[in-house]
Amino acid sequence: MPLERKKVGEVFHFYGKIGVAAIRLTDDGIALGDTVQIQGPSTNLEQTVDTLQIEHADVSRAGPGQEVGMKVRDRVREKDFVYKLLPAEGLVREPAAKAPQKKAPAKKARPRKATRKKAPVRRKASRAPRSKARRGSRRSRPRSR
Repeated sequence: MPLERKKVGEVFHFYGKIGVAAIRLTDDGIALGDTVQIQGPSTNLEQTVDTLQIEHADVSRAGPGQEVGMKVRDRVREKDFVYKLLPAEGLVREPAAKAPQKKAPAKKARPRKATRKKAPVRRKASRAPRSKARRGSRRSRPRSR
């Protein structure tokens, strides 16, 4: 079934550790259960809205002009556009019958080689710089052979 996209807003921040996109709703609202597409130059993510929060409070829907947090499956970036996917009106086509496809043979998993863990690299403690008087006296002294 073909889907129609309607722009909802844009991502203005992404919280990587918790996987949450902060979205500024500009054109339309979203609700729990809606299917959204987040798209940008290096982003193309499509998922249903499972969680929606405003100021850390769970909400079921949000309208234009609000800023919401939404849990996302993958990384999104600032200035990515957020679209709501809607079933297309008017165009109703029946899907063409697909020809059966052959399955590729499954690859056998090779056993991994045991790798030895490297010891952590320890850095030498840095010394405080020598005083200039001492450094000067060392230079002025004749060297013994």
